Order: sequence, then C-alpha cells, then structure tokens
Amino acid sequence: MVLSTERMSVIRVAGALSDAICVLSEAEERALRELSRTLGVDWARLQSELVFLRASAVDLAAVTALGDGPLCDDLRHGIRDRWQRLAGRSGVDFEGEIDERTAPYGQVVSDPQKTSGSLRDAVGFVFSQCCTDGDPNADLVHLGGAMFAALYDEVYQLLEAIDLAPTDTRA
Repeated sequence: MVLSTERMSVIRVAGALSDAICVLSEAEERALRELSRTLGVDWARLQSELVFLRASAVDLAAVTALGDGPLCDDLRHGIRDRWQRLAGRSGVDFEGEIDERTAPYGQVVSDPQKTSGSLRDAVGFVFSQCCTDGDPNADLVHLGGAMFAALYDEVYQLLEAIDLAPTDTRA
C-alpha cells in the first residue's frame, strides 16, 4: 500500500477502505477458490466470511490509528454509508447482518480472556468456526488470522500516514 502525506477526505478514504473490504483481486479470488476446494469449504461462505473478517480488521485499525473520536466516527460512518447504498440496490438487510456477523470478531478483540494467546490466532479461530459451522480447521485458523493481521497492519499504517480531513458538518 502506498503511503501518502496529502490531505485526504474521509469520504475518499472510506470508499477505498470499503473496496478493500468487499473486493477480491483476481489473484485472491483464484487462490481462495482453490483453497476452498482443497479444504472442502463452500466458496460462497468463505468469500462472505472474509468480508466480515476484513470489516473487523478495518474497524480495529481505524479505532487504534485514529482513536475513538469524531474522525474515527466519520470514517466508520462513511464506510457504512457506502455499504448501505450497495446493499440497498440488492434488497439486503445490511445493517443487521453486518453487526451480527462482525460481533464475534469484536468480542475476541475486546475480551482479554479470549486472547490469552495471540489476537491473530483468536481471530483466526473465530473465522474458522464461522466458515465451518463450529468445526475449527487449522488451515482456516491460519488463513483468517494472517488475513486479519495483514489488512489491519496495512490500514493502520495508511491511517497513520495520511492527513485525514474531517467531514464538514457545517452546511
């Protein structure tokens, strides 16, 4: 990820982060399709769960990089607005589903008892359970933990490096 020191709007960054959460590159899609076949995991379920894992990584990176305040709230709101517009076109109850599906990741992040090992492993374990109806799979634990950690790190570095312009609420 290229880091920039230019001033960027919250809306622009929220759009880029939404894409990072929802859009797989062709190489990612090919690799994950093959992995789903190898592990015997439903491709659609793996892809769907990956969106929730990525959303959780971006949310944690935003809170840790920006602090829990107006700038972070603006960014989170911008991401949700973009998702709601996309979901509205398809008739999906986005708000309820995203909150329900990201909750297990948020619980692991906020509960020190659940992360007595590494956060990466704890998140990977949740990912594995969500992909397999509760049957942990070591390969999925590793995949989920690695993908969460990599995206978290990239987003955190980006948010630390840019000059994020708050949304102007004086209209």
